[in-house]
Amino acid sequence: MIVDNEKILQELKYRMGNFNKEQVEKMVLDPFLRDFTYRFCWSSNALEGNTLSLEETISLLEYDEVRGGHTFTEYEEAKNLYYAIQKMFLPISPKKITEAWIQEVNGYIRRTSGEYRRKEVYVGNLTEAVYYPPRAENVKTEMEVYLQNVNFVGEDIDRILDETARQHILFERIHPFQDGNGRTGRMILNQQLINHGLLPLAINPTGKYRQAFRIYDRNKDYSLMVHLLAKAELESLDRIQDLQEKLENRRIMDEKNYIKRKGR
Repeated sequence: MIVDNEKILQELKYRMGNFNKEQVEKMVLDPFLRDFTYRFCWSSNALEGNTLSLEETISLLEYDEVRGGHTFTEYEEAKNLYYAIQKMFLPISPKKITEAWIQEVNGYIRRTSGEYRRKEVYVGNLTEAVYYPPRAENVKTEMEVYLQNVNFVGEDIDRILDETARQHILFERIHPFQDGNGRTGRMILNQQLINHGLLPLAINPTGKYRQAFRIYDRNKDYSLMVHLLAKAELESLDRIQDLQEKLENRRIMDEKNYIKRKGR
């Protein structure tokens, strides 16, 4: 299943061409990043099976409010990922991705030292193993190879999303940590996007994300992952431009009210 991404990439190029992140005001950027943080915590955990809703995630992170029907672990996952974002992402800026950076991210997510796994793991559920990552003794070598290209430089959006998608799948297939690999990998891909001047994104927690890995395992095609990243990047653009529009409308209304009061 090869996904034709020409149309969505053209739209993203056009939208990004008319968007100047350097001109985004702090009054817009701050609420955008707050919204991104909540959405990323919710979606990234949901992709791993966490059942907290977006609303419940926000209530937890904003007000430390918990509700019935969820496990203690699910609430801890949300808090830990939120803490990782605060420590490693914000304020957003280009950063070199190193082995130490990746291990620190995983350490915050799991509240551990962030060391590589020492045991064999599998990707799947209790009844079926979908994928067997490399043996624990080979993780260090596999990560050394992965790290050679993690700070790639892309000249255009096609190349940036293509390489980010490919590397995300490669990282997840190494599965270097005992747990938290998906959440760590999505932190990495967001830092790669930020390093190229793109907006951070939250991937929608749908079955298509898992499908992208299955497709890659069958035929090494990662076009569906590229599509998911492009779609999520467009959604980030929608949110920040909506905030800009609301701010501008508020200023227009304030100016009209000022003129009206002055004319009395």
